[in-house]
Amino acid sequence: MGEFLPLLLIASVLTILLSCGLKAFYSLWWEPKALEKQGIRGNPYRLLYGDMKDEIQAIKDPITLTHQIVPRVAPFAYHTVQRYGKTSLVWVGTTPRVIVWDPEMIREVLLDKLGQFQKQRLNPHMKLLTRGVSTLQGEEWTKRRRVITPAFHLEKLKGMVPEFLTSCVDLIKRWQNLTSSGGSCELDIWPEFQNLTGDVISRTAFGSSYEEGKKIFELQKEQAVLVMEAARAPYIPGFRFLPTAKNKRRMNINREIKTMLKNMIDKKLNSMKMAGSLGTDLLGLLLQFSNNNDQKNYRITIDDVIQECKLFYFAGQETTSVWLTWTMILLSIHPNWQQRAREEVLKICGKNTPDFESAGHFKIVSFSPSLFLSRYLFRF
Repeated sequence: MGEFLPLLLIASVLTILLSCGLKAFYSLWWEPKALEKQGIRGNPYRLLYGDMKDEIQAIKDPITLTHQIVPRVAPFAYHTVQRYGKTSLVWVGTTPRVIVWDPEMIREVLLDKLGQFQKQRLNPHMKLLTRGVSTLQGEEWTKRRRVITPAFHLEKLKGMVPEFLTSCVDLIKRWQNLTSSGGSCELDIWPEFQNLTGDVISRTAFGSSYEEGKKIFELQKEQAVLVMEAARAPYIPGFRFLPTAKNKRRMNINREIKTMLKNMIDKKLNSMKMAGSLGTDLLGLLLQFSNNNDQKNYRITIDDVIQECKLFYFAGQETTSVWLTWTMILLSIHPNWQQRAREEVLKICGKNTPDFESAGHFKIVSFSPSLFLSRYLFRF
């Protein structure tokens, strides 16, 4: 019996290796090639990387300062649609994704009430950066969305205008101090608007100032770079748990952010005990539904609240600061529109600071909270 033991062991090892090899062959080649034949046009599948290298290269192409920003915002998707049509296929590693470029089909997907269109499965690294309502599906998404929506009703936005003004005044004063010595100075507005939108988000959504949330923004920015770097490489199951320098840094950042947000939540809960109310900002609304026995139909955990805060800090700041920066670039390219916008603000507001009611009379650009910020800047 002993002489057969080594042979049995070798056979077991070979069986395991063969099984792993067949599974790898199936998932890395056979299944993707089978999905490739579903009838949607796109680039042929390439082992492991798919279209990821082409997508990274497309992002590096230079941009021209025109309104035709789609080739820059989504260059690879844009060129894929030009080549294969408004419904086409791209490969993210071994996973096929369908590009939908037709407005009516997009509308059908966004209004899906039967849950037949599922959100894509996230790379596990992405979960360190963005989760919350953006990744939920079905009934869970509907209930979480219902909790968050009241924070963005028109009446709530009206109440945020003083906070917008406070943030803008602080920014303008800082700019005036920079120009006081020589009358002019060169300024990189991209980080300036990142700070501005970060301050607005902190004040209006979480009841804190930018200085309090500054460290969170900085860590989220670093995390975004690390996560996107990992997401652009083929995902190897379990690799994220290896103690590499970047893996450890990702996990440390995640722990730091969660700790700071937990402290912010505890501070909010303590103020609730003193004032008897959580307030009507985003954090207050979320906390009303966390571990509250009165909410029998739907409750969220403190961890859920933390994930929503992380998502809002990251998505809210980047989108608005990019929008404001691009607005200023276009206004600098078209000074005639800049002059018309400034004249309109001065005509309607005079020496008064813009408020919600006066903003409704502007015609050059329609009103939105972010535009309110830029309009205030036009006065200077």
